[in-house]
Amino acid sequence: MYKVLLVDDEINILEGIAAIVDWKSCGTELTAKANHGQMALEMITEDQPDIVITDIKMPGLNGVQLIQKVHSLYPEIRFIVLSGHDEFEFAKTAMECNVKHYLLKPSNEQKIETALKQVVEDLDEEVDKAQFLENMRDHLQQVMPKAKEQFLKDYITNKKYGVQDWEHYRELFEIDTNSKEFRLVVIKIDDPYEYEHLLALKKIVVEKLGEEQVPLETTIGDKIVVLAEMSSLNAIIEKAKEAKQDFTSFYPIDYTAAISDLGSINDLRALYNETLNCLTQRFYVSGGSIITMQDLKKVETSMEELQYDHEDLIYAIRSGNTEAVLQYLNDFFEEVKQKNYEVSLVQSHCLELFMSIIRQAGKEGMDNYFKQIFIFQEYDKFHEIRQFIEKAATEISEHHYERTKQTQSNIINRVVEFVERNLDDPELSLSRIASEVLYMNSDYLGKLFKKEKGERFSNFLINRRIEKAIEMIEQSEEVKIFEVAETVGFGNNPRYFGQVFKKYTGVTPTQFINNKMSE
Repeated sequence: MYKVLLVDDEINILEGIAAIVDWKSCGTELTAKANHGQMALEMITEDQPDIVITDIKMPGLNGVQLIQKVHSLYPEIRFIVLSGHDEFEFAKTAMECNVKHYLLKPSNEQKIETALKQVVEDLDEEVDKAQFLENMRDHLQQVMPKAKEQFLKDYITNKKYGVQDWEHYRELFEIDTNSKEFRLVVIKIDDPYEYEHLLALKKIVVEKLGEEQVPLETTIGDKIVVLAEMSSLNAIIEKAKEAKQDFTSFYPIDYTAAISDLGSINDLRALYNETLNCLTQRFYVSGGSIITMQDLKKVETSMEELQYDHEDLIYAIRSGNTEAVLQYLNDFFEEVKQKNYEVSLVQSHCLELFMSIIRQAGKEGMDNYFKQIFIFQEYDKFHEIRQFIEKAATEISEHHYERTKQTQSNIINRVVEFVERNLDDPELSLSRIASEVLYMNSDYLGKLFKKEKGERFSNFLINRRIEKAIEMIEQSEEVKIFEVAETVGFGNNPRYFGQVFKKYTGVTPTQFINNKMSE
């Protein structure tokens, strides 16, 4: 309900309007009455109404003056004017103060109610608009970080973006930077890792570099990409070392960081390629290294001509998709053969590819494959290298498939065992098991359960509880329904237990007991 203040110096008119208007049907309530302008102004100051219905000709502070004063203080208050004076000067003032309803006296209750409903409709529309804008602001606050990440990723990987696009999106996303030169820090985790490791490492690196020095950051495949406003190479190296120390104190995982030369926004794609070139040297340096372009320039290499990141291959191996692994390698080797790259380039690149593949085998498996590098280095035929890599990739992919399958079965077995031990717990749920027992995402656990058992967890739990109830009834000569309900997890709600029991068996617990006794 919107609050209304009624103002008129003629008491009979004031009380008459207050009595005859159906305020409630208009979506309003009459909360105050004033018999002169000054009194109305004091009431408005003390408790602002939403709507003011006022006369014009009043002693002291007249209606026009009241509207002007209130509009300057509370421009959101709406006015409906009742007057016997249809004067141009008033109409001009009223329009300046956004008064849209001017009713000439005498004016009956129908006209006043019509004007009130129109004002209420306008106010409702403003409330809806304000709520919509507030919801949009909240939504934008939630999606803005992801949008910024996607923008940087697209800017680096999509050639159609240019400086003008950067300026447009910088304003759109409120990217806080006026810097003309930047460095890219690109990080690739060396060891097997989970997605949470990637997010944690990105957060630590950004914090160490200083959020005010990092206008944008993202991930591209399995690489972290950070745009840094730091011209000093030594300073950024020191910050990268600090980040490594903090990260490895939480996770004993090595990673390699590559730092580009300085460049403008227009150079971002070139800077990114610089860091990729740096990362190709990971095999030749110790784990956890920080590689810069200065380091790369010291190494004579022509690897720029043969570059593949093999992200799809690594994903297929870790997913246990052997068919996709072999298809990818076939396409890769056929392309290499067709382009007829120089032999040393192929050998060097394939060695790096082999290292990437065996990193997916786990520590023990990796150690065994690592010993085969000496065999690999003896190969001087293209098909020998191809067969060697395909064999390793296939074996590791099949290992991931079996391990994933076994792990999933073990997880679901633990769920079933926990249900059996806690069947009497009315609070038993998949989300609780996921968070308190298995420490994993409940949605993912639900999908695993349905894949393994062929039914949703909720259906499984109800079925198992009803099965347990039937067992109790069949194994006991005298059984109380409320005790059965409590034992199978329905708590102190035997009525609900009876409803569920009937749904799944077709009879109530009492009928089931009677049928059993009559047999």
